[in-house]
Amino acid sequence: MHTPIADVFDLLTPSSHGQTLRYMVGEKFASARAAMTMVGMAATVSLGCEQLIDARWDEYTAIVEGAGGSGGGGGTGGVHSGTGTHGGGGSGIGGFGAGGAGSGGGTGGGPLPVPVTWPDSGTKRCSDGTTELGECPGPSEPFFGQDGNYEIAVPSYTERDGTVMDSVTGLVWEKVTENVTFTFAGAQEHCADLAAQQLGGLATWRLPTRRELVSILDFGHTTAFQDIFTINQDSFYWTSTDAAAHTSLRWAVKAINGSVELVAKTSIRRAICVGGESGMAQPDLSFGEDWVLDRSTGLVWQRFPSTSFAWSDALTHCEELTLAGKSDWRLPNAKELLSIVDDRRSDPAIDLEAFPGAPIGGFWSSTPVINNAERAVLVSFSNGTSEDHAVSDRRIARCVRSDE
Repeated sequence: MHTPIADVFDLLTPSSHGQTLRYMVGEKFASARAAMTMVGMAATVSLGCEQLIDARWDEYTAIVEGAGGSGGGGGTGGVHSGTGTHGGGGSGIGGFGAGGAGSGGGTGGGPLPVPVTWPDSGTKRCSDGTTELGECPGPSEPFFGQDGNYEIAVPSYTERDGTVMDSVTGLVWEKVTENVTFTFAGAQEHCADLAAQQLGGLATWRLPTRRELVSILDFGHTTAFQDIFTINQDSFYWTSTDAAAHTSLRWAVKAINGSVELVAKTSIRRAICVGGESGMAQPDLSFGEDWVLDRSTGLVWQRFPSTSFAWSDALTHCEELTLAGKSDWRLPNAKELLSIVDDRRSDPAIDLEAFPGAPIGGFWSSTPVINNAERAVLVSFSNGTSEDHAVSDRRIARCVRSDE
């Protein structure tokens, strides 16, 4: 066990010298080495303990200079504000050695960990590209890395007074119990009626945004929504989100398979309302040279996508990727990939500052299509729609990781 520095003073000096040196240390010597020189002089005169001084020198400098002067950890790398995040310095002992600020994370560092707040799809289904498997593949096996291999922030749902609460997002949803369809204007009126009734004790009900409705998709279910939400799985459900380039169209989600598509406002669809005044935030992005962090979800994205692959090769590519000092990359599931669609943009429907040069083609997700093991879900970043394609098709891969 190391001897505390205060005890070193007592060992090396008479009482009066020890008190003097304690006071000087308390007054924060500008030079730790000068302080040690005085300790050595006092000890040599009083005790002749040159060897004891030598034995204590390394310990002293480690405590006084090293604890404060070793510098902080690596930073997160440059972010889009223009400055990298620097590591924190050491605190020092007795006021000495405030510590280096540390250098930015540079090109190889990733962002600081952020909790995942985007709900998983909950699927445990896996495919070999031909049939649905009884068990998902293990690491190093073909087709490992599918949606069913990972469970991150899986939500649970609580029903109360005609409403359903999502444990991950905290959103409160209407539990649909009537077989009714609406125009877009009629769907808005339906939500206003729920507000007037104060369903579940809430005075504000509205149509969900595109991002909110995507958040309750469940690609592990036989249909896209769990039964706790609605009794009708045969139609599109309205969102409140306009198409970026076509004001006559609105985003809607097809319950039978979870596809996200554009429909005319005059068409007849179903509605599920969400409580609360404000919608879920758009992606909140910061980035380094090779990575993009979405602080609204906690997901970290590969900034520049990889080339085109067949689906199985896209899974393998992301599993084997080492980037920004991390090796736990994977192919994103359909809900994760849909979360970075920026519905205010088109051609491409993504933030080009965070994802420069992003292509507008289809990007593979790790999610097999419901009821069709030969196809997987992809997202088109031309406008943000989701589709399904044969797993033999070659599409783009953008990998993702998280700290959970």
